[in-house]
Amino acid sequence: MIKNLFLILLACIVLTGCKDIDLNKRNKIITFNLGNDPEITSVKLSDLGFEDIEYVPLETNNQSLISRINKIRIGDDFFLLQYLNSLLTFKKDGSFIAKIGKEGRGPDEYLLVHDVDIEKESQNIYLVSTWQRKFNVYTSSGLLLRTFKSPEDITSFIITESGILGYSLNTQGKILNSFNLIDTNGNIIKKFPNKYPWSLTQLGTYIFEHENIFYRFNGNILKKEVYSDTVFLWKDLSFKPHNIILSSGNRRISVNMRSKLHPDEIHTKYITPRSLFEFGEFLYYEFTVGFDLYGFIGSKKRDFRVFINTEEGIINDLDGGPGIWPITVSHDNTLIAWVEALKLKAHVASETFKKSSPKYPEKKKKLEKLANSLKETDNPVLVMVRLKD
Repeated sequence: MIKNLFLILLACIVLTGCKDIDLNKRNKIITFNLGNDPEITSVKLSDLGFEDIEYVPLETNNQSLISRINKIRIGDDFFLLQYLNSLLTFKKDGSFIAKIGKEGRGPDEYLLVHDVDIEKESQNIYLVSTWQRKFNVYTSSGLLLRTFKSPEDITSFIITESGILGYSLNTQGKILNSFNLIDTNGNIIKKFPNKYPWSLTQLGTYIFEHENIFYRFNGNILKKEVYSDTVFLWKDLSFKPHNIILSSGNRRISVNMRSKLHPDEIHTKYITPRSLFEFGEFLYYEFTVGFDLYGFIGSKKRDFRVFINTEEGIINDLDGGPGIWPITVSHDNTLIAWVEALKLKAHVASETFKKSSPKYPEKKKKLEKLANSLKETDNPVLVMVRLKD
C-alpha cells in the first residue's frame, strides 16, 4: 500500500508537476511569484481589511526640522526618525523630544548613520557608524550612554534577545563573515561565514544598499538576502528557512552574474530590494528593476497578489486622504507611512478630495481640519492605518 502511494506520487510529480502545489500546502510553504513584467493594480485600504486611520503631525521648530523620512523605528512611547544623517525622536503624540547624536569625527560623534535599532527592555537607541567601526548608545532623550567598537564592518543590524545580529555589506565579494552575533560590548558570540563570495572585476561594483533586510513579525526576527528567494527565521542562534519564498525568477541576481556583468546591466536586469515586512495576513516587498519601483502585497492565507504604484500608494478610501506608501509596521497590524505637510494641504484642497465619498465622512472632516491647521513648511505628518482586530 505504501509502495503504491509512493509510485502514484512520483508519477504525478514526473508527469504533471501537480504535486508542487500540494506539497507546498502540506509544508505550509507560501510562494509569491514576483513575475517578470508585473502589472500595476490599484488597491484600497478597505480591500486589505484596514478600518482605522490616525495622523500624527510632527512638531516643527528650529531643532526638530526634518524634510523627509527614510527610516522609522518605534519605541514603547516614541518614534525614532531618520533622514539621511539626522536622527530625531518624537513622542507618540508628535511632540519633539530630542536630536540624537552629533555628526563629526570626535570620539562621541558619528560620521554616518548606517543603521539604528531600539533595544526592547531598556528602550535605548543603538547607532552603528560602519566607517568608524563603532556603536553609540543613546537614551530617547539624546543622552549618550556609551560607545563600543564593532569587531567587523557591520552595515545593518537588529537587536535580538541573544545580542546584536549584524550584517556586513559584501560590495567587493570578499567579506569573510556575512553575519556576526555580538554582545552589547562588541564581543563576538558567533560568526556566520559568507555563503555568497564573488569576484570583483575591472567593471566596477554595483551596491545593493539593502543586500540583506532584517525585520520583525509575530515576535520573530527574519531576514532575506538578495541572492536568495527564501526568507529565513532567526532561531536558536541560527537561520532556519521560514515558510515564505519570494520567487524572483531570472530577476534574482546570482554571484556568477554579479562577477561578470557591468553594474549598469545589474541595475537594469535584476531586482534591487528596498524594504520587506509582514503585517496581518500580508507581506509587503518593495523593490526596483532599473528605474521602475514596485510595491508587492501578497496574502499568506488567500489568493491575493497585487503590485502597486508605490508613489500613488494604497488608495485611502477610509477618509479620502492621500494614498498610503508603506514604510514600516507597528504591532504587526498597523502600517506606518508619512506625508509632507505641503502635499497633504494640496490634496485636501483638491477637487478629488472634495468629491470623494470615503467610508468615514467624519474622518474626512477631521482630516480637512488638520490640513488647514498646518503650514506648508511644517514637518511631515505620520500616518497610521490599523487592520481590523
